[in-house]
Amino acid sequence: MEITIKLDDKTDVSFFKKMLLQLKGVKSVEVSDEGKTYSWDEIESSEDFKKVLEESHKDFEEGRYEKYSEELMDSIFNKK
Repeated sequence: MEITIKLDDKTDVSFFKKMLLQLKGVKSVEVSDEGKTYSWDEIESSEDFKKVLEESHKDFEEGRYEKYSEELMDSIFNKK
């Protein structure tokens, strides 16, 4: 048997999962973000984004980067 619960964006998901797992008969708790869109503020404040930025900065400092032409960048960003 399954149950669907919709949570507010501000919900502490890890706490909520721990709480549900304490209930008798609950075997597992899965969280899905299907169809979820994220604001730029949510993306910027996420741990994954911070890790990517740190890795990019480290790669740049260590000389691991590709140099791209202005034409390629214009084509990526649809500049004409």
